[in-house]
Amino acid sequence: MLRAVCLLTMVAACATAAETPLMRASAKAEATKLQLRVDDIPPGREILALVLIDPQDGETTARNRQVVTREQGSGGASGPGIGVGATGGSSSGVKPFISLGYIFSSRQDERRSRYLTAEIPLADPEAYRADFRASRIEVRYRDIEGGDGLLTLAAPAP
Repeated sequence: MLRAVCLLTMVAACATAAETPLMRASAKAEATKLQLRVDDIPPGREILALVLIDPQDGETTARNRQVVTREQGSGGASGPGIGVGATGGSSSGVKPFISLGYIFSSRQDERRSRYLTAEIPLADPEAYRADFRASRIEVRYRDIEGGDGLLTLAAPAP
């Protein structure tokens, strides 16, 4: 009995972990700004701030934030369908056919994902180029349960 409970607990934990994709962030340096992208934002997660932390612990907050929601699904429109085909071969003869039917579809395989883009202006691009390795980018967020989180990535090379 105890083994069955432990096994069910492990299966439930795996199922829960598989439902929430890992949120990923990336950054690219341009001449006077950094371009940021945060992918696979889970439902209910709020991105509070995207911040560049310089070597002196100064913070520059991202601007021009845009959240995009993508929906992907299989299926299509329901309705009447017509099929045309043929059976047989050269020795037995070709037998053409026409089939009529009704196509039923559903959107069971629907998947929704969110990503965010933003940019951080570089106050002093020359200083950033000289010491970018001492900088970092923080993605600060709040989960649906209200807990705060932090995703940190290295500042990109100029």
